[in-house]
Amino acid sequence: MYLFTYSFLIESKFCNITNITNIKIFTARVQKNFLVSLHEKSYKMEDKNKFKAPSVKIGPMTESYTYHSPTPTILLETQKPCILGVDEAGRGPVLGPMCFGVAYCAISEYEELIDEEYKDSKKLDEKKRELLLQRIINNQDNVGWGVRSLSPQDISTMTIRDKINLNAQSHSSTIQLIHDVIITGVNIKKIYVDTVGPPEKYRNLLAAQFPQQEIIVEKAADDKFPIVSAASICAKVTRDHILRDWCFIEENLTDPDLYKYGSGYPNEKTRLWLERNVYPNLLGFYPSIVRWHWKPARQILYNKGMISLSQIDNPTWPDLENTANKDDITRTKTNLVKQKRKLVYGGKGKKSIEGGTSTPSIREYFAKKT
Repeated sequence: MYLFTYSFLIESKFCNITNITNIKIFTARVQKNFLVSLHEKSYKMEDKNKFKAPSVKIGPMTESYTYHSPTPTILLETQKPCILGVDEAGRGPVLGPMCFGVAYCAISEYEELIDEEYKDSKKLDEKKRELLLQRIINNQDNVGWGVRSLSPQDISTMTIRDKINLNAQSHSSTIQLIHDVIITGVNIKKIYVDTVGPPEKYRNLLAAQFPQQEIIVEKAADDKFPIVSAASICAKVTRDHILRDWCFIEENLTDPDLYKYGSGYPNEKTRLWLERNVYPNLLGFYPSIVRWHWKPARQILYNKGMISLSQIDNPTWPDLENTANKDDITRTKTNLVKQKRKLVYGGKGKKSIEGGTSTPSIREYFAKKT
């Protein structure tokens, strides 16, 4: 504590910090760096037998990112026709990221590499899913995989500010993962995808993007096709590990049970955690682990008098495609952002380039202060 205070005074002297705002910003930066360092050290001190998916970044999840395993050399050299599967995990939770997994291998070795043991990841316990992911990793000479992880804050921002609903976010992430694999030179011939929305509409969307490949889109594909099940396991284990090892960047988190939030699905345990951790901060009313626009989160904000009844009872939000009155939805979103800024900053929201109000990320906020 004394060392921190001494360092702070020295930094204040040489950086000419003359007002409370800059002092708060400087303190937040130091604390953020300290938390990242502490998280990295604690990770290194963990039990060596504790498995951590390589698709999980060390430190705070401040933005969405994509991980790809090394491309199997044999698939590039032989140009064997390959099969690829895609699935997602974490659509329903109010906490944590949404993850999209991809897995691929040669069609000729498919049944040998990805057997029936790779069934729907939701029906397997955590230990079994981890063992199956480790099997994929250990077979990296023949099987490739990857995960696209959308941060909770990006999910909320895209849904509310950019009017991109969850299905569109899912479609975009799936297309990106498939494209990433194809451009490496892997000879993908068949693509299997668990549907998001109407299967035929989704298949047509993918076929327009990948006309050279056979596209199969079905409901419950993760329970029918082992290659999709393998992708599901990659996504599910990644999400589980990100949530398990979440690194909070916010200040003044006083909850003694901060990590007792469960799976993040809107059950009683998660609801109680949300109620304990509502507070105005740079990222919203909640720590950045929360998808603050999810209805369970908004319900608690309403219960605490932080938003109006109209903002909690909107049945079409966050899905904007099926609403009958989009003008009402737009007004509701604008009012929520203004109310949020009033609580956080004590003033009006700034105007975005498009003319509406927008909430900056913590990186944008600090960038404008330097």
